[in-house]
Amino acid sequence: MTPRRFRSFAKINLGLEVVGRLPGGYHELKTIFATLSLHDTIDIAATKAGISVRTDHPSVPGDETNLAHRAAVAMQRLSGRTGGLSIAIHKRIAVGGGLGGGSSNAAAVLRALDSMWGLGLGREGLIEIAKSLGADVPYFLFGGAALGLGRGDDIRPLDLRLDQKVLLVPGDGGVSTAQVFRRFAEDGGPSEARSRIDAFLRKPLTPGRLRNDLERAAIEESPALAGVARRIRRAARVSGAIQAAMSGSGSSFFLLFEDAPSRAAAWRDLREAGIRGVPCGFVSRRSYESRFEIPRQA
Repeated sequence: MTPRRFRSFAKINLGLEVVGRLPGGYHELKTIFATLSLHDTIDIAATKAGISVRTDHPSVPGDETNLAHRAAVAMQRLSGRTGGLSIAIHKRIAVGGGLGGGSSNAAAVLRALDSMWGLGLGREGLIEIAKSLGADVPYFLFGGAALGLGRGDDIRPLDLRLDQKVLLVPGDGGVSTAQVFRRFAEDGGPSEARSRIDAFLRKPLTPGRLRNDLERAAIEESPALAGVARRIRRAARVSGAIQAAMSGSGSSFFLLFEDAPSRAAAWRDLREAGIRGVPCGFVSRRSYESRFEIPRQA
């Protein structure tokens, strides 16, 4: 059967605050998610039996530990389908970089199979499966701008106008999320500082004053990341970026600009320092829905 093709978009955390602890030991988060135009591509086709996952990235497993594989198994169980699936993931999102690539892939499989099998579950019917797969997976059922609470999996869509120009600096992994949270706790844990996210949501003029509470801990965990962060901060100052921050628990950074020429200046500055930047834009919730499936050319 001819496979159907879907986009699996990246995300950044415009702001991330650790506000406490939850039962079970999880940290309680408050974060603003935003979808980027950068995306993986996923081909899904029906087969006679079994589930196979192939990727073109050496660090991404193709076995049952892959979140996309686990998502397909969960959908089979929910629907009672007994046929097989072939899933091919073409990676463009940095792996282990705080951009949600694996979670996005899993959510894309949930949404795609809901459509392909005519189940009609929608977000409401998929949300519990998404939560069981990982804290970031539920966000990718929504896309666009959204507030994440709890573990980050309690999603509240936001009506934000995000039209800034984005320069993404993809991380190459190497920063353990568990270690970052451990370091964060050793550094004193949640801050008593007033929530910048709350202030931003009351008057969302620019995300420039938002913060990532995990950035300091991630930089302390990785001397290499510290060097990259210093160079990014310098480029941000010189080019007039309105925000420069880490996404999630690392290791990717992003810079936001009011105009394309300023972004281009920062891109050239970082390139001269041997740091790769990827110009991209934000994706609204409406575009997230309409651009999900990639039509096959006749």
